[in-house]
Amino acid sequence: MKKLLLLLTILTFSATSSFAQIKITDNFTVTGFFDMSSTYDTESKSNNLSFDQFEVDFIYNYGHGLSAQADINSLSGGSVDLEQAFVTYKAPNGFSITGGKFLSCSGWETAEPTGLYQYSYSATLVYGGYQNGAAVGFGNDKVGFFGSVVSSVWDGSDTSFDDLGFEAQVAFTPVEAFTAKVAYLWEDMGGFEQSLLNGWAMYATGPVTLAAEYNYLANWGESGNSGYGWILMGNMALSDKVGATVRYSGLDTDTDGKFTEITFSPSYTITDNWGVLAELRRDIDSEVTLFAFESIFTF
Repeated sequence: MKKLLLLLTILTFSATSSFAQIKITDNFTVTGFFDMSSTYDTESKSNNLSFDQFEVDFIYNYGHGLSAQADINSLSGGSVDLEQAFVTYKAPNGFSITGGKFLSCSGWETAEPTGLYQYSYSATLVYGGYQNGAAVGFGNDKVGFFGSVVSSVWDGSDTSFDDLGFEAQVAFTPVEAFTAKVAYLWEDMGGFEQSLLNGWAMYATGPVTLAAEYNYLANWGESGNSGYGWILMGNMALSDKVGATVRYSGLDTDTDGKFTEITFSPSYTITDNWGVLAELRRDIDSEVTLFAFESIFTF
């Protein structure tokens, strides 16, 4: 807990100015973030203070529907890697095509901490990852369709097209406050075929955001291992700067059994580019409690 207090002190005295999105030219933009955290869990009884992630995204808009993006990423102060890099063409009629390395279409929770409502990921983090391949999309303001062919759905380092993976998604936005998406992911794993059916819905109006997700897993990691997972989440904006999130999630598979967790996370927006949050998470089945504090700077 001493390291948690230390992190609070460091952030208080070091963050005296906020970041802004960097616009290099009318067509070229650079964005990114710094993510730091301090954690303590009752199982290991260890305090951790860490620099979790640094990312810089380079986005270039060529005009006439053509754009390119490359994300440079470093986790825990380690090596700097190319997280994703892709080119997209969007036609005026809503058709798009993407090629390169890009993120899976599946999942309610985002891959980056900047899109999460809390510090930790849910118990049902089974989504596809960053993928090498090609994708097409088509849609309008109410409904959208997406499909991709990739070298691997779950392994971003796989560049071989000997055993392919596929994704397909349908997205619905019948009204502005409601969004629902259903995705199917499939991959030939060599000795078996692994698949995931992912569906989630979000309702956001005024200060309230509600979300629910269900995952069905088939041949998960091995032949014959099936299971399911879920998320229930609610977020309330108590003011322009203060929010609170409650999440309940779980994963139950034939081989690994059941794992459930419940999380409470208050957050505070210091500036448009700097936010902090705290988290209390209870892993119900293992009876382990996690305390966390996180600070994210965006630019």
